[in-house]
Amino acid sequence: MTLPLPKNGEELTLEWLNSVLAATELGAAGPIASFQREVIGEGAGFIGELNRISLQFERPAPGRPQTLIAKLPTSDEKIRGLATLFGFYERENLFYQEAADKIETRTPKCYFSAMDQGAGAYVLLLEDLAPMRCGDQLASCSIDEARLALSEIAKLHAGWWNSPRLKELSWLPGLDDPQMRGLLLAVYQQAWPTFANAFKDELPKELIDIGERFGQQFERLVDAVAGRPQTIVHTDFRLDNMFFGGAGGSGFALIDWQLVQRGLGTIDVAYFLAGNFPPEVRREHQEALLKHYHQALTTHGVAGYSYDQLWEDYRRSMLFLLLFIAPNREFFDMDKYNQRARDL
Repeated sequence: MTLPLPKNGEELTLEWLNSVLAATELGAAGPIASFQREVIGEGAGFIGELNRISLQFERPAPGRPQTLIAKLPTSDEKIRGLATLFGFYERENLFYQEAADKIETRTPKCYFSAMDQGAGAYVLLLEDLAPMRCGDQLASCSIDEARLALSEIAKLHAGWWNSPRLKELSWLPGLDDPQMRGLLLAVYQQAWPTFANAFKDELPKELIDIGERFGQQFERLVDAVAGRPQTIVHTDFRLDNMFFGGAGGSGFALIDWQLVQRGLGTIDVAYFLAGNFPPEVRREHQEALLKHYHQALTTHGVAGYSYDQLWEDYRRSMLFLLLFIAPNREFFDMDKYNQRARDL
């Protein structure tokens, strides 16, 4: 009998875990006797619920992982509705099912992935990357770590740069998708007045003016970038989604693929540099880090893409960050979140 998918962490049961993990390395040596669940990542993410599952097995098996991460949709109905509208949960499940083993950046191993869209249930059971160290967007990182992160994302971007393989991932949206374009514009235009009113006394008038013009010129800007080089874009490339250290490999891993899409690689670069560093630090190191990213693209096979072209794409990508910033006041009830989430 197939058991229904849990809709939240509280619905995870021993029977269900044993049924879906029996054929994996976690269950092959014998069933799970019991487990403990701990909610993690509060104040770090908003769209999903993360649970660390500690497993106790009936029989010992040296080398078998003792923990895993169960990722399910958020319990916040408003955010869950927005995520469902944009297909974020479906997108991440399909990423692990069809793309994770084809990209050039380390991601958590996926033990189980399933979704029941009719029931609104989406479940991922993923490798626990501990003892690797999770980044902290509020604390920022060293310039050496920034160079490592940009090297890794450049490797991913280069591997899919204008690749015909992108067409094989039909579920991967892009700005040339009329439905996606329409949804983004509608959400932005709904959210912008609330945001502008909330911050009109804190932000320079020229930035408020840019936000107004962005909504008016959105279609034109999208048309301008649609013909630029396309690749897989993580779209939430921030330190809270990065892990550093660990034995072997590059010492880097990337999680949270709910927003993955097809588009400009500089979206990831702009999001990282603008959102993870104090402005004075970004200004001091921006050019050197952009040149480092450009060199990494070249090293991994991208040709015919000059630094001047990258600079223009980077500037355009900065404007698209308004799509992340403006909806916060409209769709997120900050009273429901802890202080770290409000700071983010």
